[in-house]
Amino acid sequence: MVSIDRFQTVKEPELNILEHWFEIEDTRRRMDGMLPLDEWYARVNNDEHNTVIMAYDGQLPAGVVVIEFGEERTYIGLIVNPLYRLQGYGKQILQKLLNDPEFKSVREWVACIEEDNRISLACFQAAGFTLEDTEPDEDGFLTLILRS
Repeated sequence: MVSIDRFQTVKEPELNILEHWFEIEDTRRRMDGMLPLDEWYARVNNDEHNTVIMAYDGQLPAGVVVIEFGEERTYIGLIVNPLYRLQGYGKQILQKLLNDPEFKSVREWVACIEEDNRISLACFQAAGFTLEDTEPDEDGFLTLILRS
């Protein structure tokens, strides 16, 4: 049974968990902007506009969410633990996060997903996001929006 029972701010020791997820070629290729992880973490951890949280199913890390708060838009990225992919965890993480009182002030969530990443596109759409435009941008990304 898919269950996300808590979110926790990612601390530096938890980067070891993410390192294992980046051993998967698809994760490494799609999220290469996070590499090297220690440099990325130092940068986002020191920026008050960024939040990185781990979603847990009991004691097991189910996914990590990267949030960048902007003035009008809040950008969100998601990596599901490779062991839990295609089991509904991504959708569950998004739904629980979007209903979390801590994030109720967000009026517009934005996810930028590569056009060929059908699994992520389907995940975000299942959580209520809609395509802003049917054509990808010059980098091959589709923009999905969720307004509250």
